[in-house]
Amino acid sequence: MRRLRRGFGAFIGDLHQEYRFEISAALFVLGIVLVFFALLAYVPQARAWAMTVAIFNTIVSGLGPWVFWEAISAALVILVGGFDFGDTVKKAREFEKLVNTTSKEVFLKNRARIEHLAENDLPERYARRVDRKRLELKVRD
Repeated sequence: MRRLRRGFGAFIGDLHQEYRFEISAALFVLGIVLVFFALLAYVPQARAWAMTVAIFNTIVSGLGPWVFWEAISAALVILVGGFDFGDTVKKAREFEKLVNTTSKEVFLKNRARIEHLAENDLPERYARRVDRKRLELKVRD
């Protein structure tokens, strides 16, 4: 069982760690939606089409002069979401590669990195997998 850290910033960090895949994917999708709205406002053909669809017309009209800042924020949200999702997938793949071994020696050699990934970077289900692997390989602490 993972100990939660104290304080609001630590709470946000724990929340991000536990729902890392979901948060980064949601940020990436939100960025794509924001880019779509920015394109509706900036591209003349898309703006003409948006005027025929009531909800898009309302959104583009509501953005008004703020569309430039919306486009900037869209790019930032896509970058943050994309890099975070890529980092999460990279760390999950590294964890899978390190933990999927039948050799106790290899597991013990990589134990520090496995535990760091499971406890500090990935959701709690990965820490439970480390515990199960320890039992499977009969590793003593």
